[in-house]
Amino acid sequence: MMSNPRIAVIMSSYNGEKFIGEQIDSILAQKDVDVTLYVRDDGSTDNTVNIVRSYLNKGNVKLIVDGRNLRPGLSFLTLLKKVVKQETKYDYYAFADQDDIWLSEKLITAVKTIKDSEKPALYCSNQIIYRNGVREGMRFSVPPEMSLIGNITQNVFSGCTMVLDRELAEIVVERKTPKQDFLVPRCHDSWIFLIACVEGQPFYDHDSYILYRLHDNNVVGVKHLSLVDRLLRFKNGGVKNNRSRSAQYLLEAYPELGFTDRRYVEKMAYYRSSMKKKLSLIVDSSICKGSKEGTVAFILKVIMGYI
Repeated sequence: MMSNPRIAVIMSSYNGEKFIGEQIDSILAQKDVDVTLYVRDDGSTDNTVNIVRSYLNKGNVKLIVDGRNLRPGLSFLTLLKKVVKQETKYDYYAFADQDDIWLSEKLITAVKTIKDSEKPALYCSNQIIYRNGVREGMRFSVPPEMSLIGNITQNVFSGCTMVLDRELAEIVVERKTPKQDFLVPRCHDSWIFLIACVEGQPFYDHDSYILYRLHDNNVVGVKHLSLVDRLLRFKNGGVKNNRSRSAQYLLEAYPELGFTDRRYVEKMAYYRSSMKKKLSLIVDSSICKGSKEGTVAFILKVIMGYI
């Protein structure tokens, strides 16, 4: 009889006392897999840590508290590196937000999807929007953009849906980690998807096995910002140069490796160095601009050095 796949679930918590217990229960109730949940608290000031501690006697919940506030992206990657490099070897690694609810077949569905991949594999899925106890439907009505350039341009896939096989997890922790100027606006999930595009194979499941909870205190994820919020975010540097910065960090992680679309990545990374390079990027606007971004807006952003 074959044993169940062993999965390490990685969670970063921060002031999540309202929903974290319900989420932990749903993770521990996963079918046909052996789960160990690792929680790194990112400096909570509420009762979050005590709630997690109440689960420690179950044996398959581990808590790391060091008092530092790293912000979500770096917190998740720090914990992933710690877990991947320990003596216990897992078959798969998954990320979990502190406030969702997982359906019981979430992890085993991911495993079945990627287990026969010939390349290091990443599973991502759709999300069931969940607000005030009501399922409001799927986040994506059509499959989202899966290309490398498309995901340098925008954050598409949420870490809370991601499951990595061991090979991809080891690649992620060995590659040079971006700094906070990437991880704060783009987070860990965007980086991992880019790594999977370069060295592995991302898989997308249009079905969903996660209730993605929306509430007023979401730390990361789907947010509906007002025009004023968007302008302030841009003014404060929250989105300015995200694309070129992402491209630069990807090239730093892969200084010599050739990969699909590397030419476009290099154009995005270095376009600000001359008007000639800006014009060259503008010519490729159909490839390099965002899916909801008009060509004129893209051209103006390139000229102003805001891509």
